[in-house]
Amino acid sequence: MTGRDPRGLLPPLIAFLLFLAAAGPAAAARSDSVSVEIGVVVASNKGSSIDPSLSSLRAKLQSMFTYTSYTLLDRKRRSLAVGETGDFSLPGGRSIRVTPAPASGSKVRLAVQIMDGGRNLLTTTLGLSRGGMVLVGGPPHQSGVLILLISAE
Repeated sequence: MTGRDPRGLLPPLIAFLLFLAAAGPAAAARSDSVSVEIGVVVASNKGSSIDPSLSSLRAKLQSMFTYTSYTLLDRKRRSLAVGETGDFSLPGGRSIRVTPAPASGSKVRLAVQIMDGGRNLLTTTLGLSRGGMVLVGGPPHQSGVLILLISAE
């Protein structure tokens, strides 16, 4: 009986398994981490200007909301692991809590809670593609409202 000696395949097989073992956790760590960015915009009918940093969102803002003025107040980014909660402060003593949830492929799921002090204003789960953005019309602020730009990669 002729055939290959299976012992000759053992070293390449062990090397391949070690490669998979080393690459597996690194790949899992990348997919379990989500970079979350929260932009805070004040929209009002005082004036008619749009913050230059929002120029790429001009059409979207004007189609979704009926305000004449949009000003970017703040933008914060944080990397969060799946299940980890990040708190972002908002103007007026408010905050937004974001927790990435498990998702498959290029999708991201975020559990979002907007708080005003100890009072819950909104609890929802957002589903978006990595690199996508969701605009959420928020609570009143001064003579306008807050609009939250929630994005994740």
